[in-house]
Order: sequence, then C-alpha cells, then structure tokens
Amino acid sequence: MRLTKKTDYCIRVLIYLQKHKGRVKIQDIANSYNISKNHLSVAVNKLAELNYITTTQGPTGGIEFNQSSENQSVGKLVTEIEHFEIAECFDQKNNSCTLSSNCKLKSMLSKSTAAFIQELKNYKIKDLI
Repeated sequence: MRLTKKTDYCIRVLIYLQKHKGRVKIQDIANSYNISKNHLSVAVNKLAELNYITTTQGPTGGIEFNQSSENQSVGKLVTEIEHFEIAECFDQKNNSCTLSSNCKLKSMLSKSTAAFIQELKNYKIKDLI
C-alpha cells in the first residue's frame, strides 16, 4: 500500500509546523523538504479545510498548526485525505473487472486496508514528532 503524495505532503506539513512553532510560510516548508510550493499548497489547502492548520492571508500571513488537532489520530487524517481504491473493483463507477462477483481478493484487500487504518488510529498527530 502506498499513500499519495498529497497525504505524504500533508503529514510533512504537520510535522514541520509542530517543530517550528508559530506562523510560517509555505515556501519555507517547500524549501525544507525540497518539494514544489504549488504541490505543497494543495496539501496546505486540504489541511486548512480539515482544520488541522490555520491560515492567515497577506504579506505577514502564513500557516500555523492548530493545537486542537494534536490529539486527532493519524488514521483519521489519512482517511480524510486518501481514497482507498487500491484495486479496480473498489471504484464503484469504473469497475469493469469481470471477476468482481466471484473474487475473494477484494475482501482480503478490504480487511488489510482496515487493519492498516486501525493501526494508524493508534497514533496521534502529536506523535509524528
């Protein structure tokens, strides 16, 4: 199983913000991780939408870690960002697999994904640092 870059970047932003208290610029985080500011901005927007961070516009603006999210689980964060369609049969709209009605793999993958998420639920956002 592999997390998308968006989820990876969201986690990186939360780690950075917890280590660097106060308001920081997205460009500082992008420079720190050597990743594109544009790609990072997508993750930042998602984190702001989900209330893991706060944003301030303007020349003195930036982003800050929302302390009230430190006890949220990493599993919750991941499920809010990821879409676990790890095989074609998980995609309700575009499933053209002819094995879907008889296939046991989907059940195995569902159980494995649930176990993965359950393990991540054992960790809090604050545990990332």
